[in-house]
Amino acid sequence: MSNNDSYKKLKINTLFKLESKVESYFPILKETDYSKGWFNRYFVQKTNDKASPIFEVNYSEFLRLKQNTLFSCVLIRWRISGPKEAQYDSKGNVIDKGIKESNRISISLVADKIPNLKLYLPNLLQFYK
Repeated sequence: MSNNDSYKKLKINTLFKLESKVESYFPILKETDYSKGWFNRYFVQKTNDKASPIFEVNYSEFLRLKQNTLFSCVLIRWRISGPKEAQYDSKGNVIDKGIKESNRISISLVADKIPNLKLYLPNLLQFYK
């Protein structure tokens, strides 16, 4: 292997490590989020390994990694206020799905991209107030 080939391999490995570094994030909510009743959450996972760790990231990290083909990136709307369970009218029609079901649906909508997200988010009432 020539010095030039070694340099190229080292450069590619270095770029891969720099691009694939993920900065985790834990949301800190404000009263305005609770007034609205929901907030956006951003998750990433390595594309080629569905068993790799899932990371929650902030919006700017999400945008950065979305440009990188090494990652699957999803956004979900996470409900945080309202009734915990489904609410029905007197005829049995659903008038509100409730927080648990709303968050379950949000997770299932992105399951094709990050199948194990439901395992990462077992508490469907996380951030509920």
